[in-house]
Amino acid sequence: MNPSASLRPLPARTASKFACAMTLLLLWGFAPWTLLSAALLGALVIPLAQSIGAPTPGVLFGAVIVAVVALLPPVAAFRDVSAPLQGEPVDRERAPELWALVEEVAAAVGGTVPDEILVDNDSGLYSQRVSRRGMRRATLLLGIGVFMPRTVGLFRAMLAVHMSGSATSLRSIEGRVWDGHLYLQTLFAKYPINPLNLLLWPYAKICFAATSRITGARVLAGDQAAAAYAGGPNTWSTIAEIQVLDRMWDRFCKAHLDPAVEQGLLPFDIAGGFSRFLDALPEERAALRAEPLSDKTGWSATHPSLARRVAALVGVPDKTRPGDEAPALSLFTDYRPVAAMVDVMWKSPGTVRASWEEVADRVERNRHEERAARSYQVIGGLLGPSRASLAGLLADIDSGRRDALFLELDRRGFPAGGLASMVAVAAFRSQEMRAEIRWGEGTGLVGADGKPFAPKELIAPLFAAEPDADAFRKALADRGVDLHRAVAEG
Repeated sequence: MNPSASLRPLPARTASKFACAMTLLLLWGFAPWTLLSAALLGALVIPLAQSIGAPTPGVLFGAVIVAVVALLPPVAAFRDVSAPLQGEPVDRERAPELWALVEEVAAAVGGTVPDEILVDNDSGLYSQRVSRRGMRRATLLLGIGVFMPRTVGLFRAMLAVHMSGSATSLRSIEGRVWDGHLYLQTLFAKYPINPLNLLLWPYAKICFAATSRITGARVLAGDQAAAAYAGGPNTWSTIAEIQVLDRMWDRFCKAHLDPAVEQGLLPFDIAGGFSRFLDALPEERAALRAEPLSDKTGWSATHPSLARRVAALVGVPDKTRPGDEAPALSLFTDYRPVAAMVDVMWKSPGTVRASWEEVADRVERNRHEERAARSYQVIGGLLGPSRASLAGLLADIDSGRRDALFLELDRRGFPAGGLASMVAVAAFRSQEMRAEIRWGEGTGLVGADGKPFAPKELIAPLFAAEPDADAFRKALADRGVDLHRAVAEG
């Protein structure tokens, strides 16, 4: 991937302390503005209640209740951003090379060596400094998704970007600005359906306009420090890869994760599945890398656009090291126990955990069984319940009524792919077919002989200009499918 040459590199500048102080005053003003807005929202209840003749004590009590309820999302957002980070602890024994790298990066870019490193099932990096009983403790949270698709060189660069940008700012006045920005982000992202937001939004927009300049400058300065340490190509590659991985994750969900959840299953080893998905689509991944980077940011973004960040790193020398091409997971003594521990953090209401193989089996079986059941209903309505089978259809085709038969079935709502699903279900019942995961595509069918099982190819003789039912019967027999199992159940 090459950085966009159409964007002029921008110097990374840290906002002045005076600007930070003024922005902090603006952020601190958000709290009284929130209280005032909640009071105003509660006060609106009074004229409305009095207009219907409500008693005064009840009106005042109702106004207080409305004001208090309106304040629940801001309070909950504060608790969310101040809650301790959660993850699987990784000590020096489990990952000595990881700890050594974190210490090296911190020393190189001026970051803080954490007191603990946690790993979770996400794909981001977070730092937190918590003061408790006079003790300050720094935590670094790494998502398993940061390791899975990256090499050691790219991971080193991403760690440097984080520790020299957002993480470093935790120790300064900029850190307070950063925390305030993240609080507002959480409030409007996690609690969008909140009447109080109508009154808070104008003030928050002003806050975001000020804080984004400070956090953005901090990020650009951090990118420069990271590139000076890890090398320009590694740094801008790992930044640009964010866009690629985001889009590939969306495709992974549509092809594999969403169909599983729809069937009430949540696969084990989701991060590993995503890694195998990426490995199966090298050309698609390369094509996404060649696309222009996004030059847009949201109204509440802490970071500048990816295009701006990458363009600012053009020309920084390479500093590739021996071993940079090794998988980032090699930084663990054994990553498998860690991956297994963080995998249980995945949650989805109404699902149970299952292997990818079990997911494939249920997705394929249910897909074909539902379509076949509908097909048998239509056939039974046309030919009668006793002939609601593939054999019943073949009898009519043998008599030369194929075209009229298919036309009438279509008029009655015969589902597309219905014949193929009838064959697939018969193959399942004959124990001559199983389902498999096809990374990048979804799920597919495989015969007992290990060869791909394609029901659409088997039914092709039935759709020839001169239908050949005998050729179809032979094709089924050759694949071990019992024709008489293609019958409606019940």
